Amino acid sequence: MALSSTAALSPADANWLTKIVRESGEASSKGTKPRLGALGDAALYIKALPDGAAGSDLAFAAHAGSEGHWTFVNKNGDVFTAGTPDEMKRVTSALAPEATAGAESKLALYLSDQTVFQQRSSLKDLPKGARLSVVIGNDGYPLVRRNDGRKDGLQDTVFAELRSNLMVSMHDERLFREAIWQLSRPLSTSYLRVLALEAGGPDRLAAVPRFDPATKGALVDRIDPNSLGAALSGIRGQTAVLTARVEAGQLRFVYGTSERSLPLAEIERAAAGTDVNLVILQSSSPRQPGGRNWLWQTVTVDGLDNAMKRATFADFLNALGASRGGRFSVDVVRSAAGRTVLRALPVSADARPIGGQLEDWAAEFASAITGNVLTSAVEFTGNSEERQSELDHRVLPGIPSAIQMTYLAGLFAGILGLGVVRDWWRRLWPAEIRKDYSGAFGYHAARAAKLLAFGLLFLPLAGVPGFAKTVMQQLWRAITWPNYAMRWIVERFVHSRNHASG
Repeated sequence: MALSSTAALSPADANWLTKIVRESGEASSKGTKPRLGALGDAALYIKALPDGAAGSDLAFAAHAGSEGHWTFVNKNGDVFTAGTPDEMKRVTSALAPEATAGAESKLALYLSDQTVFQQRSSLKDLPKGARLSVVIGNDGYPLVRRNDGRKDGLQDTVFAELRSNLMVSMHDERLFREAIWQLSRPLSTSYLRVLALEAGGPDRLAAVPRFDPATKGALVDRIDPNSLGAALSGIRGQTAVLTARVEAGQLRFVYGTSERSLPLAEIERAAAGTDVNLVILQSSSPRQPGGRNWLWQTVTVDGLDNAMKRATFADFLNALGASRGGRFSVDVVRSAAGRTVLRALPVSADARPIGGQLEDWAAEFASAITGNVLTSAVEFTGNSEERQSELDHRVLPGIPSAIQMTYLAGLFAGILGLGVVRDWWRRLWPAEIRKDYSGAFGYHAARAAKLLAFGLLFLPLAGVPGFAKTVMQQLWRAITWPNYAMRWIVERFVHSRNHASG
């Protein structure tokens, strides 16, 4: 489970962190100073941990340098650098001299992210039996290592355990951060649509979910399989959940007593074209969910509203893993179309109990949303963080945010340079003359059209050059102000003398 903490940088914390940086530079035998961001995040994280967190009495932040030297920091900000096996044995005694014999068995090391991604081979040098976690930003995740057959452990696959039944592969830093972003997004039920593929069903999807009048719960959306691709345009920007089995490029599903299939590539292209996130709950017997979707009913249960708002896709996958009695391992790749693909596959059949109200609710939530179909794997295909951020910045849907921001910037600049822009507009479109129109309606309609054209089109287009000219005019006036002032004084003086002599 993610171990989240937030540490505010008070003056004491700032001095403490400065001490880490200074002493870590002095302690290094080669003068190598670890990157502040990497070591600083881990150091601040352990400082915020309560005593005895994660069942450990000793918690140190750790960072491996490029030369193989390890830097360790305790909660007090004391630093110790180990470059040899003998120095590694003295880490506990140096940073926790009050620790009793055998304290190494209670040692918890919180590694910097750069250590795991760039110096993974150095993990073998750490004390045996130490519990390892990685700190990413303000969050800490336990590390899980899976041996891939080599005794030296250099090729071990390393996972970050986000939840008790969910871990994410850390083979690539960029893809791992993408996975964390995707899994941490709120699972908004208003944009989650559970689809049932039924022959003869409707050929389009409503933009909003349908509700049962009696229970007020959202119903499963029935859709004809042959119309699925085209129907996704009706739920643009939402998430479609399908129960199926992916096999040889086909999306296979069971309807009634027969099994049918759809080309997966066509469905994915249609989803990408409408920015629909696609979640496929894979099952060996992919029967279609029927009846009603109890997801919305769960939202109204007393005491769970707050949990519902905090639920994420990681919670959902964690509950699915618990329901099948094992953990899911998530791997992330980029599709040819640039979308993010998360594949959650079972790791083992070892059941690990889930505790806590939120996780218990998540298990119930997953069971309801899958229609009680046993899910063997989950595949998510959706917008990348970059693409989704661009969509979120749009004021008007359908228009790229860059165009909208450019338009608004031009409009704002045009308002600042309104005097110049208005002069240009008067030359381009002279004022309307009342006598040129036979009636008042035509005259006022022409003035209204002119005003709209000016405000919506010309002002944003001419705004930047108009603002630039306004600034140049103001600068020129500031530069030439002494000259104008002198001329004014001279004219006043000469005029006064001429008036006196006259």
